[in-house]
Formats: sequence, structure tokens, C-alpha cells
Amino acid sequence: MTGWFGRGAATAALSVTLAAAAASAAAAQTQPVFAGGQAQIVPAFNVSGEWIRHRLWVETEFDSDGDGKRDRMHVDVTRPAQTATEGLKVPVVYETSPYYAGTSGPQANLWNVNHELGVAPPARISQPAIPFNPNRTSVSNSQTLANTWVPRGFSVVRSESPGTGLSQGCPTVGGTNENDAPKAVVDWLNGRAKGYTTADGDVEVTASWSTGKVGMTGTSYNGTLPISAATTGVDGLEAIIPVAPNTSYYHYYRSNGLVRNPGGWVGEDIDFLFDYINSGDPSRRQFCIDTVREGLMKARQDRITGDYNDFWAGRDQLNQLAKVKAATLMAHAFNDWNVVPEHSVRIAEALKGKVPLQQYYHQGGHGGDPPLGLRNRWFTRFLYGVQNGVENDPKAWVTREAAACPPRTATVVGQQTNTATLTVADSSKLQVGMTLTIPQTDAAGVTTNVTRAILALPSSTTVLLDSAVATADGQKIADGAVTSIVCSAANPTPYADYPNPAAAPVEFRPRPGGNTTGELTPSATPAAATEKYVDDASCQPGNFVNAGPQRLLYGTPFLKAPLHLSGTPRVKVRMAASKAAANLSVWLVALPFTPSVTCTATQINTSHVITRGWADPQNRGAVSGGAPLVPGEFVDVTFNLQPTDKMVLAGQRLALMVFSSDRLFTLRPQPGTEVSVDLAGTSLSLPVVGGAKGYLTALGGQDLPVGGTVPATLSLALKGPATFAPFVPGVEQDYTATTSATVTSTAGDAVLSVSAPGHMTNGAFSLPEPLRVELGKTAWTGPTSSEDVGITFKQLIKRTDALRTGTYARALTFTLSTTSP
Repeated sequence: MTGWFGRGAATAALSVTLAAAAASAAAAQTQPVFAGGQAQIVPAFNVSGEWIRHRLWVETEFDSDGDGKRDRMHVDVTRPAQTATEGLKVPVVYETSPYYAGTSGPQANLWNVNHELGVAPPARISQPAIPFNPNRTSVSNSQTLANTWVPRGFSVVRSESPGTGLSQGCPTVGGTNENDAPKAVVDWLNGRAKGYTTADGDVEVTASWSTGKVGMTGTSYNGTLPISAATTGVDGLEAIIPVAPNTSYYHYYRSNGLVRNPGGWVGEDIDFLFDYINSGDPSRRQFCIDTVREGLMKARQDRITGDYNDFWAGRDQLNQLAKVKAATLMAHAFNDWNVVPEHSVRIAEALKGKVPLQQYYHQGGHGGDPPLGLRNRWFTRFLYGVQNGVENDPKAWVTREAAACPPRTATVVGQQTNTATLTVADSSKLQVGMTLTIPQTDAAGVTTNVTRAILALPSSTTVLLDSAVATADGQKIADGAVTSIVCSAANPTPYADYPNPAAAPVEFRPRPGGNTTGELTPSATPAAATEKYVDDASCQPGNFVNAGPQRLLYGTPFLKAPLHLSGTPRVKVRMAASKAAANLSVWLVALPFTPSVTCTATQINTSHVITRGWADPQNRGAVSGGAPLVPGEFVDVTFNLQPTDKMVLAGQRLALMVFSSDRLFTLRPQPGTEVSVDLAGTSLSLPVVGGAKGYLTALGGQDLPVGGTVPATLSLALKGPATFAPFVPGVEQDYTATTSATVTSTAGDAVLSVSAPGHMTNGAFSLPEPLRVELGKTAWTGPTSSEDVGITFKQLIKRTDALRTGTYARALTFTLSTTSP
């Protein structure tokens, strides 16, 4: 018994010793620091010369280059030194790309767009081969991602996409291997996939330093791939921040059945993009060219009809979202005409209620990360598990135009110097992560603005800044100084959601005068007029907004207050063409519009372009299976324009421009196709914040011309025949039968009458007594709708009346008439 107790005591003592040792190690281990729900820069993590950098190849589960071996992806890692020296485990910020090894260079061999619609285009020449460098020692030399996240306690991982750089496989531009390649890297970071020190070796590398929590980010193609990985449902991928992602190659290269190129890349198509990124092993490139570019893309991309097919469906992420569980912060620009904004909006709409979701939109062009504060809160919450409440933050952030910037101010209370904490009267209009502009006064009394990021709002009267202000001798923040968040890409405006929940559709119709500038009005009364324009792609549309036979233009009155649009406009055009095929393009613009310097300029002033849209009238109502137009025959073409959230400012007019070929985006047939537009069948639905009242306010409180027409109507419907009970000979009786009529009249007066009843007959025999008719109502002094009027029939049979066997009947005519139609 004593021996057992002695062993027990020794064991207990040993346990205490081990616990103490573990506690000592934990105390020495450098830890991440969080403030305001964000990971902060930790000095010990911020020594880039001590960061650990290494590369490896992660084995996937596919063989896309046909060599009989599983493809391996080239990966590099940058992580804090403490992951080796102190056993620290950290989460990962991961970016993957097909661009790291370079691209095929200038846009020399794009498709020729100068040809008629519906015909095979001239053949395209392949892009020059991308030089291959087998001696690269990393995926990328750029340290932007590492410089942002490693000092804050994350590791950064990057990988090359299949068939690019030193990654094996074939580039497929949206194929399933682009989903599964980053999945394999996430699996490796969680110990479920194997990594090797070389592309073909068997020396393994593990990610023992990883917590397994991964966040992905990237812009454009690099922004597409986080969604690609998320569609696999891979465990460990906790959050993604896709920036300007291409979520459907059909929507990138086509629009509503129309062949369209991304802005600035006239003639680009998916096979060109294959050439542009095909930087992998030269010994496998020809296999990839034969099987992917020639055998798949050129066979299925269809530059003749522009139809949607299974090839495009397989490259549409909207069809692949069932397994997504990563928290998603979408980012896009409303002036992105490369990857148009619908790419993000359509995915965000599908993910609402499925995963934690925020949306960030700005008014610039392609790319543009959300502010670091938004990204930091996102990754801190979902990779480190810090309960910062980001999932309860506003669901949408939109960069607001300076002229329509909402006030976000706080007044300083008491003079303050050399402080990172400001005392203010009320901080409720400020947001964590935004940049605060602070009036700082120097010793000479001169006030200049300085900026600091808002780190936290500890209370309703306290603002914690990322660094101190008024630190020099004599500097101060004066009592009563007004600090402000100035609208910018770094300081978006928060909204409950996107589209703005306060937006409602307002239907606008054009009025005659479109060859100059016709009226665009929300009146419900259609205009009975037809107007024409002539297709001419020799000049880009920015040069004929103000005048030209190439377009029809319809504008609102000049606004007296900003008009806020938020959502997806939808247009219906009833049109006819002089040929069997025609492009159809629509722009929404703010007038006055400044044209481009030259007619063939590739870029325009997009500040006055609100949104755009394109469609193929042959594909009206669908994106596949279209039919040629019958010249001169009108068809209805209804389609969405690109989503937007913009302010049309006071002093501007909102205008709808309808035209045919868009030199910047569509094929360019020979000029001369004549297009007629039936204004009665043409309308524009706009998502106006505040609905019809919001539009009225923007007009300055003018009467809103809302109306409707009622066609002249006189309608009389009898509900069925009237039948008497059998007549009994030799018995005197007054028989009764009833029915009713339904009366609708839009006239000023109406009269219901019946023809002379006469006598009912049975062949050659007639009843001695006449048929009598009584109407429940015979006259109206105003309109009525679906009013039931009783009709009573009476027939007297006397005791001595001779009755012939059979049926007695008589047809009567009822008439509803008016003298005041």
C-alpha cells in the first residue's frame, strides 16, 4: 500500500513540474494583440528579416495534364519567426493566382471584332509563348500581402494555379481543377494533403505551424479563386474576401446572348485568356493547348450565336454554391467595366442567409480592396475567433460621392494634446476602422488637418486612434474642433444592406424627341410614337451621347436634389431592325456629358456613366436558342443593366441612351443597320431610394406626373338562360323566371334596355298572353364595374289558354348604351 501511494505521489509531483514548465513556455511565447476587434501590429512579428520563407509543392487529387500523375501546386509560405522559435501556431491568409509567373504580354492577338453579326469570325492567331523559368525560388517576390498580415500574427501563403509557373497541370480558365487546387492547399494546411520539397520528389513538408484556419483573398482572377475554393466546402476555409471576382465566364464574355468583351480588351475571349496565362511546363503545354483550348474552348465558346451552353454553365459559380460555408466579404466597383459589378452582386444575393456576408462597393474602376479595417475585422473574427461582432455590423458599405457624402462628425470636448484618445461630445456617427480627419493647431495658431484610423470606440464619448495626435510642442486639438469621416474609398458609408432596403422600382417611359433629347418620365401613359437610329460602331458611344443619328436619348428634368439609385435597373425595348441581326446597347448617363477627346478612344469619362447593359435581340427572353429577327417586325427585348449604387447630383439630368453597337464592348458590323424603337412598348425600371417619393424629392417637390388611362368600355354579360317551371293547362297562374346580367361601363351615363318581349312560341303556336320583362336597374349616371343587375321574366297562363305539347321560347336582345362615352 505504501509503495502504491509513493508512486502516486511521485506522479503527482511530476505533473506539477510539467504544468509549470508549460506555463513558463506560454508566458515566453509571443502572442497576437487585438484592439477594437482588429489584430494589431506586434513589434516581434514585424521584423521582416526574421520571417521564415519556404516553398513546396502540394499534391492534388487530379491529373489535368494527362501525364498519369497527380498534379502538384507550387506554394510558398511567409510566416513569423515565432512559428519556429516559440512553437507558435497562426492562421493563414492565402492568395492563389495564374499570373505569378508572368503572362503572354501585349494584347496582340485578340479576336477581330470587325465583322457582321451571326457569321464565323476570322481566325485568331495564338499569343506568343510565355517564357518558362524553372529556377524561380518563390511563387512571387511581392511582399504586399506579407507586409500587411504577418506583422499582425498571420502567415501568408501563395500558390500558382494549375498549368501556370511551376505548378503542374493545365490551365482550364474556370474548370474544376481551379476549384480543387486551392482546396488541396487548404487541406495541406490542415494536415489532410501532402506537401513535398520538390515538384517530383518524396520528401514531405508539413504545416505544423498552422492552426488550420484559412482566409483567402485576391483581386480579379485572384478574386475568383477564393470563391472557387469555397465551392468545394473544404474544412478550414473560414473566410474569403473576393475583390472584383469573375464569377461567370459567360457573364465576362457575353451579355444576354450577345458576344461582348471586357472593357479595355476588345476582342478578348476565353481562349485568349488561356493563352495569356499558359505559363506552365513547356513539355505539357501542347497537350493543354490541344485538349483545353482547341478541344474544348474553341469548340464550345461559340462566337457566332453567343448562346449559353453547358460549357459556360460549368464555368458559372452561381451553379456551384451549395457547399459554400466560408464567411464572405464581397468587394467590387460600380465603375468596373472589366469585371462588371453583377459578378459580385449575383453571388452575394445567392449567399444571403447562407453564410456571414458583407458587401463593399466603391465608385472607382477595376479592383480596390475594402479598407484594411473591414478586412482586419473580418479575418480577426473568423480566423482568430475574436468576438468582435463583425457579423452584426452593417451588411453593406458603399463609397459615397463627395457631393452626396452624409455627415459623420464628432465635436472635441476640452483641449487635448499628445493623445491617442480623444474625448468627444458624441461618437455615435463614427465607425471603427474608418479614417478620422482631425483639425490640429500648432504653436503659431495655424490649423491643419491630420488623419488617424479609428481603432476603437470605447464609449459614446471616447475615440481611440491608431496613433497619438498633437505630439509636438505647442500642438493641440482645440476644444470644439469638429472631427469628421470624409467620404472616400477608405471611408465607405454604411447601409443596412445592398441593394438599399429603402429602394423601390419606379417605372419611367420615354417621350418623343429621342434624336435630340426626349423626355423621360414616370408617367404610366405610353407614348404612341416610333423613333429610329442608325447603327455605327466607328465612333465610341461617349462621343454621340450629346448628338448623333447613332442613338436615341431621353432625359429627366434637371434635378434639384440628389437622386439615389441602388440596385439593378431593368429595361424593356420594343424594337425592329432592318436586318436579321443587330446589337442592342443601353447606357444610363448623367447629363451634361463630356465626350471623349477622340472618337475611337478606348476609355471615356466614366464619372457620368451610371450603368450600362447589352443584349442580343435574337436571344430575347433567353440566353440560348435565339431566332433571327424578321426585318421590320417589332420584338420586345427585356434585360437587366449592371447593378449600381450612385447619386445623380443636383443640377444633372438622368438620361437613357439606346443604341446598337458599342465600340468599346461589342462586335462591330458595317454601319447602316436601321433600328426602330416603339416608345409605347419601351420602359425603364429604376431602383430609386425612396421610390416615387424619392424621385419627387429629387425634382424639388414638383408634382410627380403619375397617371394611367382607362379605355372606353361598355360590357354586358348575361349569366345564363331563364327557364320557367312547366306550364299546367287549365290552371290559371303567373309564372316567374330569373337570371342576371353583369354591367361594366366607363361612360358618363349608361342605359340598359331590352327588345320588345312579344309572345313566346312553340312552332306555329304562341301563348295568348305576352312575355313580361322587369330589369333591376335600367340607368346609370356614372361609371360602374362588374355590377350585377337582376332580370325577372313573367308569363301569365289563364285557365282557358290552349297549350301545345313542347317548349315555348323567345329570344330577347339586351342593350347597354351611352350618350356620354
